Amino acid sequence: MSAFRHLGLEVAPGARGATRLPVADVAGGYSLSVPLHVLNGAHPGPTLMVVGVVHGEEIFAIDAIRTALASIDLARLHGTVIAVPVANPPALAANTRNSPLDMLDLNRQFPGSEEGWLSQRIAAAIAPLVDRSDCLLHIDGGAIERVIHYTFVKSDGSGNGVTEHLSRAFGLKLLYRGSHSEGSITSYAASRGIPAVLAEIGGSTLYTDLRYLQRASTGVLNVMRALHMLDGAIVRPAEQQVLLTRRTLVRVPVGGIFHPTVGLEVIDGEVAGGTVLGTVMNPYSLEQVGEIRAPYARSALLQMRVLPSAVQPGDYAFIIADLDSAEPA
Repeated sequence: MSAFRHLGLEVAPGARGATRLPVADVAGGYSLSVPLHVLNGAHPGPTLMVVGVVHGEEIFAIDAIRTALASIDLARLHGTVIAVPVANPPALAANTRNSPLDMLDLNRQFPGSEEGWLSQRIAAAIAPLVDRSDCLLHIDGGAIERVIHYTFVKSDGSGNGVTEHLSRAFGLKLLYRGSHSEGSITSYAASRGIPAVLAEIGGSTLYTDLRYLQRASTGVLNVMRALHMLDGAIVRPAEQQVLLTRRTLVRVPVGGIFHPTVGLEVIDGEVAGGTVLGTVMNPYSLEQVGEIRAPYARSALLQMRVLPSAVQPGDYAFIIADLDSAEPA
């Protein structure tokens, strides 16, 4: 029996259940809560936590989680899946990265505080779910004007490679090894000795391209197969996976209207150094006032703007990795 008795939820083996994690009463006159879905397999096994929409505009994770959970045969499931498809309801409602109620980034607040800012209270409500898990899968994503497509490999502190193994199992071609951000949900998992997979996938035109939704939902199932929660072979990418160790965040240099000069055709591919990736036009003078070029001789775009959009100086433009930084296979 998977029990959340303090929430009034008990899920028998081979059954599904759903409830809400209470957070706080807010000034708008309603009680803020976070959705929780539980799938309890017919057979004993590990517990996987899947979380999405830690940032409010990154809604791609919702469909990825929904599609993956709908495909699971509970009679064949070993263990339990606990899923939080929307970790940050206030930010989702406002379609913003940070909460409009306290202006904080939820993914810098873990493990949170029951007596802190509202985002810290949300983190405090979610953190106990991480504690009872054997693995955390955080599906991050892009926004309306941006797409993102790689797996961020972060150390779990064990030195035994479990996090890298599970990150590779998610199934994207490009991976990047880097450090944790303090206060993120994955850094909290690592501090508890729990391996965490950070899948960066989704956004913009990927919402309407079912290939990417399939990759994301398959990634969830792949991690479950790697944990021996599901039978079957892990679905690998057609090309050999590449683990990169150097990247840079490129920001918009000047405000105006951004126009991309490359599209989704470069995802998972190689872009020559110096290639113009996008330009910025002054909408009043109608002149080009800025441009962004690929910084490495062999550049790989992990995140990219794919739609014309009004931009401010310092906005995210691209995350670009150096293919020459790849670790040997």
